Amino acid sequence: MFSKKTNELIPEAAKPVKEALVRQFGNPFALTQFPELPTEFGDIPGVVKTVEPTGKDQPLIRFEVTGLTDAYDKLQGLPLEWTSGKGQGQVSRVKEYNFETGMVAVDKSAEIDPQPGDTFLLKCVRLQYGRDLYNRHCMHCHGMSGEGTGPTSRYLNPPPRDFRLGIYKYTSTKPTNKAQVDDLGRTVKEGIAGTYMPSFKLLTDDEVSAIVNYVIWLSIRGETEKKLVDELFLDYSNKAMAERTSKDGGETREEVLEELKDFMEEDFPDTLEFATSSVSDAWEEANLEDALVIPRSARVADTPESRERGRKLYLSEKTKCASCHGPQGRGNGTATQDFWTNPATNEKYPNRGLHDIWGNQLPPRDLHRGIYRGGRRPIDTYRRLFAGIKGTPMPAFGGSLSDEELWDLVNYVMSLPYSENR
Repeated sequence: MFSKKTNELIPEAAKPVKEALVRQFGNPFALTQFPELPTEFGDIPGVVKTVEPTGKDQPLIRFEVTGLTDAYDKLQGLPLEWTSGKGQGQVSRVKEYNFETGMVAVDKSAEIDPQPGDTFLLKCVRLQYGRDLYNRHCMHCHGMSGEGTGPTSRYLNPPPRDFRLGIYKYTSTKPTNKAQVDDLGRTVKEGIAGTYMPSFKLLTDDEVSAIVNYVIWLSIRGETEKKLVDELFLDYSNKAMAERTSKDGGETREEVLEELKDFMEEDFPDTLEFATSSVSDAWEEANLEDALVIPRSARVADTPESRERGRKLYLSEKTKCASCHGPQGRGNGTATQDFWTNPATNEKYPNRGLHDIWGNQLPPRDLHRGIYRGGRRPIDTYRRLFAGIKGTPMPAFGGSLSDEELWDLVNYVMSLPYSENR
């Protein structure tokens, strides 16, 4: 449930990070969502109709409710916040739910005493619906926490996406923006050509929307975790502790822990607030109109002259497309033989091919194959040229090329599968 890097922190640093994540997000089995996140909660109000008598030895309180008939039928584990009665302001977890009878069971507690007429808010219903659909259709590849290491992932090349970085390759947004909800919905519906990501067109729009909502939740949780861990890792990882308390480091374990204690009391609350707010703001901003890549002029007519201008641009020093994709677009440019440095570790790998930020070998696309993973419409190719492909070495040309030049490149690239030297 937690990243490898989180588990490489010393226990005294890892514990508050894990507690903060559980407090803000719960876990995949018991969801929680704090209000600032830009995902659909699906909160549903309900009313207690009748309450079953309970003996002293019974651990649960059972009561019949109204208002949940149109809700999702699997509500176990969800938070139920009391909005009136003795328990007002308290939160229970649903332990049992019978969709047919409307009976709910929660843990018995001195703080609550449900009575007929008491009201409550059942939280994260839609998020749970998305979670269950994700577990059915996506988890076996992408993993329980979206880490990309589900049980079938070892057999797939390219490997499934790790959602926890919040970075998606095929988007309609500008280089620094997250994916839009529609981008992720389109990927779920259409699949990704040339990969093991299938199309889910048989799912309803509502089911696709619920899955996307849950995937965004996984991304926000993962990004928040990364920001918190990055703040602590250099000083409080197991490796850092060993170095600091070594003979050369000159510190004692007690001194390091005292420093960590001060950080947790004085700085960690602000770090957590910044991490969650900056991540949620970024996802919210991605769905604003300003984030969308919209061509500044209409497409240049797809003529031999336009393709020839695009070919010259492709081969030019201005774009350097040929250095990766090769002079004929076969994906065999000189850059494919360079050393690659992992930005997270600064380690160099002398194997052939470029890599993405997840560490996967990433040979440039053979443009003659006609496989367009991010969509085969001209606007899709325009957007990839304008904004690059996030998380990969494919650069953005929106700031250096005019619209006419971008469209000439689109026309040339999309003509290669049909060219004579195919």
